[in-house]
Amino acid sequence: MILKEKDASPNGEGRGGDERAFYGHKQEQDVAFQLRREFGEHKQIHVINDLRFEYRGERAQIDHLILHPYGFIIVESKSIVGEVTVNAAGEWSRSYQGNWAGIPSPIRQAELQKMVLRRLLSGNVEKIISKVLGIQGGVGGRDWQLLCAVSSTAILHRDKMPKKVADRVVKTEFLAQKIKDVVGNIAIAFIKAKPSFSKRELANIGRFLLEQNRRASADLARSDGATAKQEPAAPVAEPAPHYSAAPVPDAASSPIEPTAQAQNLLTCKQCGESHQLTGIYGQYGYYVKCGRAAPTPR
Repeated sequence: MILKEKDASPNGEGRGGDERAFYGHKQEQDVAFQLRREFGEHKQIHVINDLRFEYRGERAQIDHLILHPYGFIIVESKSIVGEVTVNAAGEWSRSYQGNWAGIPSPIRQAELQKMVLRRLLSGNVEKIISKVLGIQGGVGGRDWQLLCAVSSTAILHRDKMPKKVADRVVKTEFLAQKIKDVVGNIAIAFIKAKPSFSKRELANIGRFLLEQNRRASADLARSDGATAKQEPAAPVAEPAPHYSAAPVPDAASSPIEPTAQAQNLLTCKQCGESHQLTGIYGQYGYYVKCGRAAPTPR
């Protein structure tokens, strides 16, 4: 049963945007398709794609979460074109066009998501797990598995991978069968009294996680909306020039003293002195008048 489909492509994920994001989203779509085709009508295996949640300030996002009567399977999708190898320390490398480069371990990423999910469920166990003879059940003793679904076109060097890693890496086309192998025969497990969730508990877990996803998605949308609405600060405007309404004074009423620099540059043409010069504004602009020179005859 599919409890949540793969989310639509976020803004910017496309051929015109981030190419890696585009192919990463496509890989998750391919995995979601395989899970829907195989488990869409299954009554005891539930699938949640693109699960987002937060617990005590820690945010997590799981590409694909499988809920089944005996536990959880976290599937990390990875779009890889080329060859893949993992050394003894669990460090991943991939080749692209003949060049090898290290990449983050998808298994380690899934482990970190699992830690937050277990804390979330354990912190809210009374909401999802029934009490037996007054004793509260838990999720810690259930089966927790991690898988990495890589592109079906990738070349996996399993002989160079640690067995624990090789057992967790699967191509997308074989993922559904791998999940069946991990879950095992549900009927036989029931006979062997393997710890399991009841149908009610399984439904409770699904509803609880979907509500957590709704809240986390709403918080993310509000955060993105607030960021988008922030406008750049308005530039500081220069003060407008101030114009006086007073008329320009005439030469007789407003003599203007020349500056010291002007006095050093100007001299009277008649007496040759500069200290008696007075600046005056007249019909044709500013001019100077010498106090010692004789008036010019008219």
